[in-house]
Amino acid sequence: MMTLGVLAFVVALLVSVMLHEAGHFLTAKLFGMKATQFFVGFGPTLWSRQKGETEYGVKAIPAGGFVKIIGMTPLEEVEPADQPRAFINKAGWQRFIVLVAGSTVHFLIALVLLFVLLIGWPTVLHGPGQVAGVQDCVTNSDAGTCGSGAPAAPAKGLLQKDDVITAVDGTPVTRGGDQVASLVREAAASGPVVFTVERAGQTQTVTVTPVQVDGHGRVGITIDDAPSATLDRIGFTGAVTGSFTNFGQYVVASFKALGAVPHEVGQVLSGSRQERTIDGSGGGGSQVTSVVGVAQISGEAFKAGGFYGGVATLIGITASVNLFVGIFNLFPLLPLDGGHVAILAYEKIRDRWRRRRKLAAAGPVDLAKLMPVTYGALAIIVGIAVVVLYADVVNPVANPFQ
Repeated sequence: MMTLGVLAFVVALLVSVMLHEAGHFLTAKLFGMKATQFFVGFGPTLWSRQKGETEYGVKAIPAGGFVKIIGMTPLEEVEPADQPRAFINKAGWQRFIVLVAGSTVHFLIALVLLFVLLIGWPTVLHGPGQVAGVQDCVTNSDAGTCGSGAPAAPAKGLLQKDDVITAVDGTPVTRGGDQVASLVREAAASGPVVFTVERAGQTQTVTVTPVQVDGHGRVGITIDDAPSATLDRIGFTGAVTGSFTNFGQYVVASFKALGAVPHEVGQVLSGSRQERTIDGSGGGGSQVTSVVGVAQISGEAFKAGGFYGGVATLIGITASVNLFVGIFNLFPLLPLDGGHVAILAYEKIRDRWRRRRKLAAAGPVDLAKLMPVTYGALAIIVGIAVVVLYADVVNPVANPFQ
């Protein structure tokens, strides 16, 4: 099942890349631009076929894809016969649509997948979390045994089996054990944690001082979600509205992940080995990870939840990745699509300013002068990708399904 999950994510990623390029390709053809190549992957060509003026194919390295549109930049030499169909000679609004088409496709993929997830899988509704057991110590070992030096569980003697946790530091618990763990981690940073529990028909408050293990505050309890979990299948209308709501939450999570990049890179470069965690749902965590890390999480989802549960998690992860890539691709940096959009916007604003002063329109931006900036941005992007990939190899993201 682990291998199946990894392969399923790789296939989903390749399909997403293909659809991204199809967005550029189809809009370019719509506006009469000449597209001579449509390839998935980079490097040596494994297979290709010429159909009309376009060569379609697959290359050896499945790390992206590209569409070759004639005259994408002023630096490219264009045959006189192709000048009317060159990208650079088309109307600004047409070029804009072609440039943002790839990210737009990613956003549509995310919305469709979120809709499928809501309409096809029942929503698990949680209430409070019920304590399934209190450990003797806090440990990260798979066996769960207390080794030498393992700290005693702070909750021992304070919380009891079958206690129902209704709030943590005043925040109501409505999503079971996952929410309890998250709230404890957040509260542990500022000191003791106050649990509101129902015990033997009475409501009590219990104060526990967490211990720090691998950078996270823990109290040494396990939570049983089953008593508070119910299933609710959402209808078509609910799935439509819910997919847009979840889309917004994924956008927030994507920007959190982008904001976490400097911290993540700093941890890796400084040799920090704190436990790296991420939300297995694909949308709630802000931990940045590479394709390798996401593939690992997808594999763990199939291993833990079987085929049915694994597919649901894969859909959420794929939606999250598509949305993240769509946002990142619009950043105003060359060689990203957003960089070309920024140049197009600059040219239009500049020429409008010149027209108001009865000056002739200036020519295209001299991209040759921007090449040092482009190479610098590319080096930073590749460098960050390599660092995060290294982190996923030497310090993999913790399995969120254990």
